[in-house]
Amino acid sequence: MTKTTYFEGEAPVKIKAYYKRELAAMYNVCVKTFSSWVHTYLADLEKYGYKKSTKLLRPEVVRFLFEQLGEP
Repeated sequence: MTKTTYFEGEAPVKIKAYYKRELAAMYNVCVKTFSSWVHTYLADLEKYGYKKSTKLLRPEVVRFLFEQLGEP
Protein backbone atom coordinates (compact mmCIF):
# COMPACT_ATOMS: atom_id res chain seq x y z
CA MET A 1 0.00 0.00 0.00
CA THR A 2 1.36 3.39 -0.96
CA LYS A 3 1.17 6.41 1.29
CA THR A 4 -0.57 9.34 -0.34
CA THR A 5 0.88 12.82 0.07
CA TYR A 6 -1.55 15.72 0.16
CA PHE A 7 -0.67 19.27 -0.76
CA GLU A 8 -1.78 22.25 1.29
CA GLY A 9 -5.53 22.71 1.01
CA GLU A 10 -5.98 19.28 -0.58
CA ALA A 11 -8.24 16.74 1.10
CA PRO A 12 -8.37 12.96 0.72
CA VAL A 13 -10.99 11.51 -1.60
CA LYS A 14 -14.01 10.30 0.35
CA ILE A 15 -14.62 6.55 0.42
CA LYS A 16 -18.25 6.12 -0.63
CA ALA A 17 -20.24 4.45 -3.40
CA TYR A 18 -19.29 5.79 -6.84
CA TYR A 19 -20.46 5.00 -10.35
CA LYS A 20 -17.76 3.72 -12.68
CA ARG A 21 -18.14 6.85 -14.80
CA GLU A 22 -17.50 9.06 -11.76
CA LEU A 23 -14.30 7.22 -10.84
CA ALA A 24 -13.17 7.16 -14.47
CA ALA A 25 -13.56 10.96 -14.56
CA MET A 26 -11.61 11.27 -11.31
CA TYR A 27 -8.75 9.27 -12.87
CA ASN A 28 -9.07 11.27 -16.14
CA VAL A 29 -9.69 8.19 -18.30
CA CYS A 30 -12.68 6.90 -20.24
CA VAL A 31 -15.01 4.33 -18.67
CA LYS A 32 -13.70 1.59 -20.98
CA THR A 33 -10.12 2.14 -19.79
CA PHE A 34 -11.19 2.33 -16.16
CA SER A 35 -13.20 -0.88 -16.51
CA SER A 36 -10.18 -2.66 -17.97
CA TRP A 37 -8.14 -1.57 -14.93
CA VAL A 38 -10.88 -2.80 -12.58
CA HIS A 39 -11.21 -6.14 -14.35
CA THR A 40 -7.54 -6.94 -13.70
CA TYR A 41 -8.66 -7.38 -10.08
CA LEU A 42 -11.87 -9.27 -10.92
CA ALA A 43 -11.05 -12.34 -8.82
CA ASP A 44 -10.41 -10.17 -5.74
CA LEU A 45 -13.45 -7.96 -6.32
CA GLU A 46 -15.89 -10.87 -6.68
CA LYS A 47 -15.64 -11.46 -2.93
CA TYR A 48 -17.23 -8.01 -2.49
CA GLY A 49 -20.11 -8.99 -4.80
CA TYR A 50 -18.65 -7.19 -7.83
CA LYS A 51 -19.63 -8.38 -11.33
CA LYS A 52 -18.48 -7.06 -14.72
CA SER A 53 -21.92 -5.50 -15.23
CA THR A 54 -21.79 -3.58 -11.91
CA LYS A 55 -22.13 0.15 -12.47
CA LEU A 56 -22.35 1.45 -8.88
CA LEU A 57 -19.25 0.44 -6.93
CA ARG A 58 -19.78 -0.15 -3.21
CA PRO A 59 -17.51 1.65 -0.70
CA GLU A 60 -15.50 -1.51 0.04
CA VAL A 61 -14.81 -1.91 -3.70
CA VAL A 62 -13.77 1.75 -3.93
CA ARG A 63 -11.42 1.33 -0.94
CA PHE A 64 -9.85 -1.75 -2.57
CA LEU A 65 -9.37 0.08 -5.87
CA PHE A 66 -7.83 3.11 -4.15
CA GLU A 67 -5.38 0.76 -2.41
CA GLN A 68 -4.48 -0.91 -5.72
CA LEU A 69 -4.56 2.06 -8.12
CA GLY A 70 -3.80 4.88 -5.70
CA GLU A 71 -6.19 7.71 -4.97
CA PRO A 72 -7.19 9.77 -8.01
